[in-house]
Amino acid sequence: MWQGSKDAGSAPYRAAESVRWLRLLAVLSICVPLFIYLVVGAVQYLSSREDASARASRSLRVAHEHASKVMAASEALQDKVLLLVNGRSAQTLRQDALALHEALRARTIDQPQIQSILILDAEGNTLVSSRLFPFPVRDFSDGEYFTVHRQGLKDAYLSKPTVTRTSKERILNLSLPFNDDAGQFGGVINVTLLTSYFDAFYSDLVADEPGLAVSLFHESGDIYARWPMDGTADKLAADDPVIQRVRQGEDFAQLRGYSSLTNEDSYMAVRKIGRYPLYVDTGVSLTAMRNVVLRGLAAVFAMGALPVAALFAAATIALRNARLALESSESLKKEIETRRRAEEALLQAQKLEALGRLTGGVAHDFNNALMVISNNVHLLKRSVPDVGTKQIESITRAVKSATNLTRQLLAFSRRQPLIAEQVALQDKLPSITDLITPALGSHVQLEVRVHPATPAVTLDLAELELALLNLAINARDAMPKGGSLSIHARPATASETETGGPAMVVIEVRDSGTGIAPDVLAKVFEPFFTTKAVGEGTGLGLSQVYGMCQRLHGRAEIVSEVGAGTCVRLILPCSTSSAPVAPTSAPPLSALAMSLLLVEDNEEVAASLVPILETLGCQVTHVDRADKAKTLLERGERPDLVLSDVVMPGELDGVGLARHIRHAWPWQRLLLMTGYAEQLDHLRTLGFEVLPKPCTPHMLHAAIAKAAARD
Repeated sequence: MWQGSKDAGSAPYRAAESVRWLRLLAVLSICVPLFIYLVVGAVQYLSSREDASARASRSLRVAHEHASKVMAASEALQDKVLLLVNGRSAQTLRQDALALHEALRARTIDQPQIQSILILDAEGNTLVSSRLFPFPVRDFSDGEYFTVHRQGLKDAYLSKPTVTRTSKERILNLSLPFNDDAGQFGGVINVTLLTSYFDAFYSDLVADEPGLAVSLFHESGDIYARWPMDGTADKLAADDPVIQRVRQGEDFAQLRGYSSLTNEDSYMAVRKIGRYPLYVDTGVSLTAMRNVVLRGLAAVFAMGALPVAALFAAATIALRNARLALESSESLKKEIETRRRAEEALLQAQKLEALGRLTGGVAHDFNNALMVISNNVHLLKRSVPDVGTKQIESITRAVKSATNLTRQLLAFSRRQPLIAEQVALQDKLPSITDLITPALGSHVQLEVRVHPATPAVTLDLAELELALLNLAINARDAMPKGGSLSIHARPATASETETGGPAMVVIEVRDSGTGIAPDVLAKVFEPFFTTKAVGEGTGLGLSQVYGMCQRLHGRAEIVSEVGAGTCVRLILPCSTSSAPVAPTSAPPLSALAMSLLLVEDNEEVAASLVPILETLGCQVTHVDRADKAKTLLERGERPDLVLSDVVMPGELDGVGLARHIRHAWPWQRLLLMTGYAEQLDHLRTLGFEVLPKPCTPHMLHAAIAKAAARD
């Protein structure tokens, strides 16, 4: 019986044991995940606090390095500008304003942090700016940075944040004084930095760092840049723990406290930028870190609430999803980086295109103004030939000089079409000295010689000027301590002329610089090849020289020896035309005896052009719109010639009028004129005769006579 009872009692025992184990398993299924959840939460919270401090320090190193590099680059730029202006009088600087503007503008290319470089004289008036030429004279004598330098500060000065008077941009000014030719205070070089550049960098830095805040501030507490931009505070509060450490004289500090910018408990780090009263500060909000931890714990709790049987599967799925998410994140990151680079390249191309369009537009308006001046001078010569002869000739020379400057400007912006002309180097090459000398600086001696027997060449003079300027700039960079540069034109020797080929001319450019290594010499004519530091050269100068020689059926040669200098020879074919290179006087203009319809929207240009045409024997009818000219022609008006501007307001411009005339009245003679240089080649490819602005009365007479002679 006892054995039977024992066997009978063993079943409930085993059942109870099973219940206990099941209860225990049930409890464990809750307690174990809960315990793991609490442990993970505690570990994550503690590690997040340590990570917050590490993230603040790590981000500080990145932001500090970035700001230090920006300031170092600005200092280097200041030193370069100082070499251009130090020891020179305000009068000399104003005389060289254009060259200085070009030099300053060239130094701000690929420097997105720089808003402008401004040079002030000893009275605080503007001399030169990198942004505009000519720059309007303005008085900055009340400026903070100018005042401290005029009071005797010799070192660089960093201003508090301010807003520009014109563009309303938030900036910081890094200024440095310079001396005049008498060794006295000559003025101030001011490099203006955009705070938005720092904002953009901090935005990228903060993007992948939740709870991170970055700021750049003056030792007074004034904020230059910050991210995030929430809130309106533009100055650190007096009780801010960061500014208190700064006032105690600490250049570097790590601390925890309540930031006056975010009003949150944060781990913060601050470091001074070089010798300037400039500090960069980073902070990681503990509130944001707690939110990150809580979101993580919520996800863990959601998984822990699942049945134990699904735990492993959920973990496996979560791991697999995490791996997929990581791979997707890496792929997305690469895609974003590729897109960013493409967008930057597109933006740079758009900037260059916008610069070219701006140059062309300015040149068009300038050409119209020059045409008005030139025409009125011609009329004055005819109507009052003996009055103010000296002044009239001075105006004529000034118009010619301005025309050449416009042409050079268009050539440098690559918007000047190639206009081949017969050039006598004896006349033109010495005048290029005025273009090259400012680019060389005072430490390089320039010598230009042309052999008297040098034949004429047929080329685009602006392209030759650009080629020689590129060679001069390369020579200057190869002579940092100064030296000599010679440009010598002469007839080519028998060994330099190909057998059976045409006679050649050699333009030899020789410097006393450092020379070029043999392994590099073979690559110098390749596009984009340069040995200069990033931002100091494009690698397109020598390739432009080589391309010009090839286009003219000539060649470019280079010889160099390390330590002995470099010699570049441009070997070009002589001109085959027997026409005189430069006639000594203009032939008299014969009467044209024509009726002419003038279509010109610029009243000043028209007012000066109509009398010129009338002196040439033309009966002129003037309208200011292409639509009006079309209406006159449709009414039966048949002038001997239609002379029309190209760019005009209204639904119909000059090109549209020309196409309509060609279609409706193909026998009607037509001559277009434009001040937009890039339109010349395009219009000629369409089969239209085009006259560039500005044009002299002789050019106008010749163009009208040529158009009238056409069937």
